[in-house]
Parts: sequence; C-alpha cells; structure tokens
Amino acid sequence: MTAAGAVVFDLFGTLVAAPTARERARAAARLAGAAGCAPARVEHYLTGTWRPRHDGTLPGLDALAAHLAAAVGAPESAVAPVAAELRALGEERIRPDPPVRAALEALRGRGVAVGVLSDAAAEVAAAWPRGPLSALADAAVFSCEAGAVKPDPLLYRRIGAALGVPAHRTLYVGDGGGDELRGALAAGMTPVAVRRRGGAALVFGETPWPGPVLPGVEDVPARLAELMPA
Repeated sequence: MTAAGAVVFDLFGTLVAAPTARERARAAARLAGAAGCAPARVEHYLTGTWRPRHDGTLPGLDALAAHLAAAVGAPESAVAPVAAELRALGEERIRPDPPVRAALEALRGRGVAVGVLSDAAAEVAAAWPRGPLSALADAAVFSCEAGAVKPDPLLYRRIGAALGVPAHRTLYVGDGGGDELRGALAAGMTPVAVRRRGGAALVFGETPWPGPVLPGVEDVPARLAELMPA
C-alpha cells in the first residue's frame, strides 16, 4: 500500500474534456466515411448504443467495429477501416491539457498512487496504453473491459485492488457523471467533485452533489492535505 494513499480520477469531464453533441457529430461523420454510409446513420447508432458500448457487451475494438458496421449496413470489408477510425478517435479524446499532466506528476511526486476509473468504450481502452495519460497513472479501469458502468461497486473495488490502496485511504475526483460520486462514497472512498471540463457535454446518470467542489483537477495537489482521508 502507498503510505500517502491514492487519488482516483474520472476521465471524461475531469482529466479531459467531456464529449459534446458537436464532437459526436464530427465523430459520426468520420466513422461514416470509413463505413461508407450517411453520417446520420452512425450518429443514430452512437446515440442509441451508449450502454452496450460501455457495459462490457462490446469489450474489444474489433467487436465494436463489427457491431457498428453491421448496424449501419456496411459490408464486412468496412470493419477494419471503422476500427482504425475508432482507434484514432480514441487517441484524440484522451490528450490532456498541460496543467492536468502537471497535477498528476505532482501527486505521484509525493508518493500518491494515481488511478483512473472511466465509463469508456473500447476505442478509449484500446488507445490508452499509448496515450500520454497512461504513463501518469498507476492503474486504469475501463467499464467496457470490467463489464459494469458507474456507480457499480465492482468498478471501485477493481481500481482499489489495482492500486493496492484501501478505499478509506482513497480520494475520488470526478465531475459527477454516471452518479460516480455517490458510487465512490458507497464504496468507502472520499469523493470530491470538480467542475466539468469541456462545458456543455453529453452526460448520463448525474445527481446533485452536496459535497466539496473544486474548479478543476489542477487544484487537487494544493488541496490534497485537507481533502485526503486521514
């Protein structure tokens, strides 16, 4: 166990900007180009398949690409181009701002274990190992691979086990989507909210949060002593 405890971060809306309707439309257009269909068909697919894309039904990039291609009526030959476009989109979505990177580096420099827990589809999980955030986190758990979405207790147990830090020594930081803060509290962690990164975004399953709220992840290192559970 890390003596300094752990901080677990949400990904979208916390470490990187949350997706917006406009960004989803741009992604749909790119995927439609790879699939050879109208963008509206892909956007309809993305709108209607949030849960199977995130809950472990489609845990890998190839399975997701094949599912998408079939749903929009694309031929089997389109699966590989769709998978490649999905991977590129995943890589682009997990590039953090320099202040976020600095905050994570500061935490690790103090001996704090850093984890990431995200409701994420397969393109994000596939892009993660080569992304810039991977080197700044000690462990990451993605819903599509874990087979559950927030606030399922399984996710919080899994990230705690991966970090080797008990829940009562773990600070959870997130924008609140997926009712993640309530889930962290129920799991025995100490939750703190941050204002959503990226402004108006597509958010699922959010409830009001009465606890502490920080402007952003960048504020966590300076407030760590008061926020970190004893």
